[in-house]
Amino acid sequence: MPVPRTTSARKRPQKPTGVAQYDALAESGLDRFLRAHSGRIITLLCLYAGLRILIFSAAFPLFNNVDEQAHLISIQSYARGQWPGKDLPKLDPDSAKFYALYGTAEYLVPSETFKIRPWTPFYQLSPQEVYPRVARTYMHWLNAANFEAQSTPLYYLLGAAWYRLGEALGMREWQLAYWIRFLNPAAYALLMWVSYRFVTNVYPDRMFLGLGVPALLAVFPQDVFFGINRDVLSAPMCAAALLLLMKALEKKNRKWLLAAASLVGLAFLVNVSNCVLYGVLAITLWFWVRGSPGTALTNAGTAVGAVFASVALPSIWMLRNYSVMGDLTGSRAKIEYLGWTMKPLHELFHHPLFSFHGLSYFLVGLVPTFWRGEYVWHMKPMRWPVADWFYIASSGVMIVVFSVRFVREWESSTATQRWAELQALFMVLGSVLFMAAISLPFDFHNCMYPSRANPFFLSGRIISGALLPFVLIFVSGMEFLLAPIRKWVSPAAVLACLMVFITITEFQIRRVVFSSPNNFFALTSWKKNH
Repeated sequence: MPVPRTTSARKRPQKPTGVAQYDALAESGLDRFLRAHSGRIITLLCLYAGLRILIFSAAFPLFNNVDEQAHLISIQSYARGQWPGKDLPKLDPDSAKFYALYGTAEYLVPSETFKIRPWTPFYQLSPQEVYPRVARTYMHWLNAANFEAQSTPLYYLLGAAWYRLGEALGMREWQLAYWIRFLNPAAYALLMWVSYRFVTNVYPDRMFLGLGVPALLAVFPQDVFFGINRDVLSAPMCAAALLLLMKALEKKNRKWLLAAASLVGLAFLVNVSNCVLYGVLAITLWFWVRGSPGTALTNAGTAVGAVFASVALPSIWMLRNYSVMGDLTGSRAKIEYLGWTMKPLHELFHHPLFSFHGLSYFLVGLVPTFWRGEYVWHMKPMRWPVADWFYIASSGVMIVVFSVRFVREWESSTATQRWAELQALFMVLGSVLFMAAISLPFDFHNCMYPSRANPFFLSGRIISGALLPFVLIFVSGMEFLLAPIRKWVSPAAVLACLMVFITITEFQIRRVVFSSPNNFFALTSWKKNH
């Protein structure tokens, strides 16, 4: 007669040595509480993160300094069925009037000038005052070209569908602009959920890591998620691709692999900077070929099919670009509009990046914008130097600590964990190298940013696709660093303190926007009264 299986009789998975043992060795009361309530905690974290993004999206006035108006124009064009042509399109009169009415000087006018000539919202002006001011900015917008029109299209296509839904619900003008912003909380909640699934699948015995990664993401202060920008979609798309690649590797399932490879191509169509995912795909195929039980011919065929799935849609987009614009990437017209030119090949190595001072300037400038973004208020960055230096120092320490742990525990880790850690390092370092690479070939002439004096791309939002890998490195490094003293200092408590620090810092820096007479709250109040 078979013996009934009990909980104690079940075969438990063997824990690898190293950090994965810390839960069993020194699990505190707080850690046990987190383990018991992990499902509720991740739900609350997703809700909090979505609400936080929603509130800040509403609090910031329209048309921030990160080219929000250009991204909105692209969405509106796709919504009208207007695909990119050979030349950069100019704004139509209705759009120019809209931007002239609802634009604000709070981002780009210095506070000293603003005090002398305050920017009064159009709805607080008399008709005699509105016309002269709108006329000045109207002509500026009417002559402006949309330099984002030929960029990668996936975000704009998704935004166009959301835009048309808003129109069907009766929204107009500024309501539609905020409606597009309000898609961001859903994208960020997706990032949170996918990150939780990814980490808990790779590290089923490390509850701190499984909850710590989404917890840090919940308060991560990157401001690109508060506006209309195609980089909003990079982080969730890359995270979803990583999750499917992990599933394919773990289950040795060809369908999962083909689906993951297709997501790699879609992530590229969000932003070209997500090309680093192709390196992750190559790493995955290497692990796949080495660990798959199939024949060499079958594995090779699967790998070829995955590569084809990853390049199919990007190739169609590039071929259209070449046939319509004579340019595979659709970037030539934008480069000419901004006044950039390509350097001769022999001048590439004269770039400041190849000096210690230039490299340190590049890294010190890039890390804070990856954490907190690039918004300015009255021409001053929305930042606190103390927080910036904390981001710089802690990021460097955690990457080094994670790398040391990765090498030390290579043999004791599972194949999936080795892959996850290798791809995390590759995504972060590859993204930094991408930013360095696009800084090298251009002479920026009189452009404001980047400039000939500071020829560096320092926009961390461009590489936001690396957000999940970076946070995984950061939290894992923290766990490893605190392991020797875990009996006395809980990593969960340290992470909670870090979250409080980030939250308080973010609110102190950005609270000024809540009093803006041009944000969603003010416009909604005005509409109710009229």
